[in-house]
Amino acid sequence: MKKDQKIYIKENDVNFRKPSGEPDGVEKMKAGQNLVFVDGPWFRATKDGKIGWVYADYISETNPNPAQQPQQLISFVEGWPNLYNSPVTVAVREIINNEFGLEAEKIPLNCTEYVQYCIKTKLGIVIEWPSDRPRHGGKWADIFRRNNLYKVINEPVSNCAACFTDVRKKDGTLTKEGHVAFVEEIFPDGSIKISEANWPNSGIYSERILSKADWQNKYRCRFIDFL
Repeated sequence: MKKDQKIYIKENDVNFRKPSGEPDGVEKMKAGQNLVFVDGPWFRATKDGKIGWVYADYISETNPNPAQQPQQLISFVEGWPNLYNSPVTVAVREIINNEFGLEAEKIPLNCTEYVQYCIKTKLGIVIEWPSDRPRHGGKWADIFRRNNLYKVINEPVSNCAACFTDVRKKDGTLTKEGHVAFVEEIFPDGSIKISEANWPNSGIYSERILSKADWQNKYRCRFIDFL
């Protein structure tokens, strides 16, 4: 096992012990949750950017939760525009059963489609949608909170959706659509690594790191935890 390798919890209710002085010194973890290995034999690991310890007997190098095993992964190319008829866009829409109905409108890959795809393929979860419309990326947090479907939180966790409620046009006016992205990783300084589609232009796949100031103040992000 190597430093910075992703590792997984093997069973439910495993203790993640935090450094002394932390207000919540022990956190219970679920089977399939991932950590990043730092060192052993008590495995020192990071969870959402926070250091803690987990006993080695409860650690696996592979995800033991079948529901969270990747189903069908697509190779995205950073900076590449995924137009309505590109192989990537067609494949994503097939996997998510064209949930948003954008195929017929010949619209490039949308941010909502990409995050729906990530939640399904990386977490094994098919998002349950209420009847609320429209489902713009910037509206996800309001939709799920209003319908009490998934946990809407103010601080990010790994493998969650980041709902950008404040996205501005070049002239400074607020867009009605907002944006949504997938949180890949959280760093100790509060910054996050995200992956996304339809940013900065139509259909483009992007990966970037957002500082805490950016996601908290510039974009006023709220987060949806589907686990």
